[in-house]
This record gives sequence, C-alpha cells and structure tokens, in this order.
Amino acid sequence: MYSYPLLSSLVLCQLLSSARADTPVKLGGYSYVSKGPVAFGVLASNAVDSSGDTIGGIGSAMTINGNGSFTGTFVMHPDSGPHGDLDKGYQTRQQEIEFVLTPYTGSSSLSLSDAKKTLSLAYRKTLLQVDVDGSKLRRSGSYPALPLVSSSDPRLTIDAESIAQDVDGTFWMGDEYGPYIYHFNSAGQRIGVIQPPRAFLPITSQGYVDFSSSSVTGRVGGQGFEGLTMDHSTRTLYAMLQSALIQDGGVDSDGEESDTTSRYTRVVAYAVGGSSPELKGEWVVPLPRSASKGKTRPSSEILFVGNGTFLSLSRDAGGRGGNDDESSYKQIDLFSITGATNIAGSKYDDPKNPVAPGGTLASDVVPAAYASFVDLINKDSLKKFGLHNGSPNDETLIASRWEGLAIAPLCDSSNKDDYLVFAVSDNNFSTTDGVIGGVSYDEGLDVDTQFLVYRVTLPSLSRGSVETSLGISPCFS
Repeated sequence: MYSYPLLSSLVLCQLLSSARADTPVKLGGYSYVSKGPVAFGVLASNAVDSSGDTIGGIGSAMTINGNGSFTGTFVMHPDSGPHGDLDKGYQTRQQEIEFVLTPYTGSSSLSLSDAKKTLSLAYRKTLLQVDVDGSKLRRSGSYPALPLVSSSDPRLTIDAESIAQDVDGTFWMGDEYGPYIYHFNSAGQRIGVIQPPRAFLPITSQGYVDFSSSSVTGRVGGQGFEGLTMDHSTRTLYAMLQSALIQDGGVDSDGEESDTTSRYTRVVAYAVGGSSPELKGEWVVPLPRSASKGKTRPSSEILFVGNGTFLSLSRDAGGRGGNDDESSYKQIDLFSITGATNIAGSKYDDPKNPVAPGGTLASDVVPAAYASFVDLINKDSLKKFGLHNGSPNDETLIASRWEGLAIAPLCDSSNKDDYLVFAVSDNNFSTTDGVIGGVSYDEGLDVDTQFLVYRVTLPSLSRGSVETSLGISPCFS
C-alpha cells in the first residue's frame, strides 16, 4: 500500500552493495553472515496514539506488514502498560508504525540526528483488542483456565511480548504471564487461545493452576512466551520461553529465581492450519551464558529463518532505561532444532519430570545447536550511528531492553540470500511526559524506542518465502 517504483528497490540494492561482510558463522550445514547495521531510528518516548495514550512498550513484539524492504508498516504490540501492573486495566492493543528506510553504508560516523534519518518512523493507527462481543478482554466461552484480575473481575491479565501474522490476516500473540498464545482476527477480536502442555503452566504444590507467585512448577513469573514466530509455508507457529521452567532450573533449591541454572529453555511448535491448533513439536534450547559468572542470557524474541533454524534475540539488562549504563551482551544469535530431540508428548510434558533438573540437561535429550551471530553492542557499529555503550546515560546510549525482530527482503540479484533484519527496543513506557487513560505519569527518564536494521545473509531461508509472508511479489523468479 506504500509501494515505491521498482527503481527504488534497485537503488537500495546498489546502496547496500558496499556493506562489509564479517566472518561467516557455520550452523546446520549453512554459512550465515552479518554484514553490519545499515540504519537506525527512534520513536519519541512521549509519542501518543489515537486514543491519547502514550505509545510505549511497542518493542515487546513486532512484525512487518508492507511492501518490501524500503517502506512499509510495523505492526507492534505493547506489553502490560506502564509500571507493569497487569491488574490496572491497560487495554491490549496493536500499534501500526510506518517506516521509510534510507540505508547508510558509508565508513564515517554519523551524528545521532543524521543517523535517525536512515529509518524514519511515523505513527499510523491503533487497533484496540477485544472479545468477540466487543467487550474488554475477559474470560468467556469454553477456554481453559485463564489469568484474571480477580475472582470478581473477569478481565484478562495479559503481558503481550510477541506477535506473528498468519497467512489469513489474523494475528497470534504470545503472552509471558500465562503463558498462553492468543489468537485475534484482523478486527482485533479474540477468536482463540492456545494453552501449552501442563509442564509450562504455573502449578501449585496442591496441583492447581495458579497464576500468582505460589506455583512450584511451570513458567517462572515474567519468563513466559517472549518469542513467537511462524513458518508461513506450513502454517507452523513456534513459541519460546524467555528462560527455563521452574522445574528445569528456573529457580534454585530455595525457590528463588536463578540466573545460573536457567539456561535450558523450551520452544514449542503448533500446526495452526487446521480446525484447531495441534502440538507438533517441542525442543530444548541452550541459552547463552556469561563467561565470568555463568549467568543465563534470556531470549526476548525468535524469528524463523528456514529449515528448523531461528534467530534469537538475547540480552542483559544494561543500557538506557536498564539496571546499568553498560551492557555486556546484546545479540541476535542463531539456533537450529534440526537434530534436536522432539520431546512433545513425552514424559517431560508432565511437570513431575523435569528435562533439566537443577539446570542439568537429561542425558536422553539432545538440545538445539546454538551459535553467536550479530553483536548489537559492537563499538564500531554503534559509533557509526551516533550511539555508544556505557556512560554517559543520555539519548545516545544503546537501549537496554531489545525485544522485537522482523525481517524484510533485500532483492539484491548479486546476493540473493541477503535480507534486512529489524531489531527494536522496549522502552517500558518510560517517559517524563506520559499519559494513560487521561491520567498523566512521570517515570523519571525519557527512553525513546530505538530501532536498528542489519543486513544479514540467511541461506537457510527459502527464496521468496519472506515475500510471501508479506504478501508481495517474489524478488526472483
């Protein structure tokens, strides 16, 4: 709907042809290459939507709906609203942000103001999400046990962290609180929900599902389905936990969250092309750990890139709006489930049988293969776009919470396996000039939503598959 003439696409390829190629990364018989960042953009922390609310937290989930690699629309999903109070009634919504990409591949460093011009962003519209009858999201119909505000208030408490658009125009939304996967039609009405295997659900010592902090197995609080992506060719939906389940090392022997034993997370696959979703697979993914203290680097998003291979966005909490000015790990990595053990329907879907008790993987389970790929805090790459890592804590500091990924075709006939990968941060609604529901708020710090765009070589992707997922013509015949 925002198409440029074909000449624009050809010019884009020529502009990007000078991008520097880094050392190939080998995984699953393929060679992947990160060719560095080509664009940067921001959405101001005090931007507002059509309802008058602050546009915050949209980096939690992102997909693309548009016309190729140089212009289009980001479909983005905020999480639970400012302060993270799930019971305050922040209405779940989708935000659409238009973008125009003007890539930069020069060798000199840009000022921040010039860097922002390489990816221009503009608010387009908001879609509030509701139940089929138009009411705010609540428990209704024959759905499984769902997280509610209270026994007397049937509104759902949703912490949306991931989104994937289906080939039929509907959207799937990953929730880190349940953890569940909700299904919405193009009008924003909830039309379904997927409940994962019992091993994923927060279960008390008495055997009941309880979404409070009293669970002894299941997802760790706030560590649910951060990652969601789709293989559109087979209509297979993949969802990944941010880190390990409670029984798989997510907590220590005292019941406290553990960042040293929570490495082995799980990804599930559902076939969604039939009358109802069907569990198709489940695999263990070994998350990266810090070299010094062995701390797990949780995954905030995944993106399917063909043949059982995925990108995974993992990070620490350092950066603008985070726990510390300096970050030591923010990467878009690779993992492959080809050759990994499919544990779907096995004893490990019973919470009594952890797949990684105390953080040690069961001997009969082969995990996914994992490889380091794109470094978001590379000093030279940041400097090129007017950014830095560490003090001072100002608008040029790399954001802390990178949580969204999307992909677009490049259509370079000389490099047919090259694509553009967009990464976006979640500003957690942090602004000194915020408003929700007509009520002003001040978080004490303005944190803009940052976007970075990378050129990467992804040979595992079937040529034309990205274009098909975006509803545009294939780049190559």
